[in-house]
Amino acid sequence: MSTHSARVLADEKYVSLITFRKNGAPVHSAVWFVRFGDDADTYGVITETNAGKVKRIRANPKIEVQVCDIKGKIEAGAEKFSGTARLVLGDEAVAVRKAIAKRYGLTYKLFSIYLLVSGLFKKKDGLPETNIIFKLS
Repeated sequence: MSTHSARVLADEKYVSLITFRKNGAPVHSAVWFVRFGDDADTYGVITETNAGKVKRIRANPKIEVQVCDIKGKIEAGAEKFSGTARLVLGDEAVAVRKAIAKRYGLTYKLFSIYLLVSGLFKKKDGLPETNIIFKLS
């Protein structure tokens, strides 16, 4: 890892993925993330296909990230990194999910079971799996 952002994020478990509404207002989402691909500044994030952050990225690919805790709390003075995001489908989305599963191990498996069980009671939307890849600049 040769870049500053890659060094800062290397051992962190969560980042606040900041996307932007049409009016420019930032929206913070605490997410699991994983370095993805050959570039040290490229990361993958799993999400729900119809999540607000997906809609915001579709409208505006500009993002920012800051290290946070599981609840999304950002420490005072935490460094902010800027970049761009893109939505991925199909094999690329599956590759992001598998990379997250590998990084988060048992925690991911338990979360997947929870989603599966809770999903039994939700309406299925039939949308393809969508995930996010972002590159910091």
